[in-house]
Amino acid sequence: MPALVELTNVYAYSGDGRLLFEDVNLSLGNGEKVFLAAPLGSGKSLFLNWLAGVERPDKGTVRVLGHDISVLDAGALNALRCRLGLIIKDNALISNLKVIENCALPLLYHTDMPHDEAMKKARSLLDSTGFTGDPWELPGPLPNYAKKQIAIARSLALDPEIIICENLGDGLTSGERARLFELILGYHAGAGSRLLLVTSTDKFDAAFVKPDRVLRIENNRITEDGASA
Repeated sequence: MPALVELTNVYAYSGDGRLLFEDVNLSLGNGEKVFLAAPLGSGKSLFLNWLAGVERPDKGTVRVLGHDISVLDAGALNALRCRLGLIIKDNALISNLKVIENCALPLLYHTDMPHDEAMKKARSLLDSTGFTGDPWELPGPLPNYAKKQIAIARSLALDPEIIICENLGDGLTSGERARLFELILGYHAGAGSRLLLVTSTDKFDAAFVKPDRVLRIENNRITEDGASA
């Protein structure tokens, strides 16, 4: 299957010269569900920053959706990020925007969709997550589960080809985790060309994902259960 994410001979070093990643080779294809077990301090955040084009490796090539991130200018990187659905660990909601405004932001900023239509779609996305709060309230006081529902709704607004969930289950009950992962899996199943990448410090989250592949970051490499990646 075509690779949507491809790392070739990738190396990375810390500012003081310490080796972080060594000769990483990895290919993630369309339609796959991939679980990445990544302990704290393993380099997972750096890996995700490569995929988002925020950072670049010291050596080797990172290709996302066919594009080498090291040669993309700011405009091309912005266009690439619109094709990624990033659900990061701290939710990254904008505190002075209402819930529904947070969800509509990608539509208003990255498309020509009229304001009323964008707000209508944002409300539909919120409803699809099971969010039952007031869409016109600020997100700050809301519980962690509600914030993750909002983050999911916003991340799916542009119908991304790659969905990346970073520590989605952190701070949630087992039932809450199950509901959110069911929602993400439902979106992934809606089109055969999507790639789902779930990272977690909790190996038990894999049971909710039922991944096709399980990867691990260990000893400065990304390995796959049963084989080297």
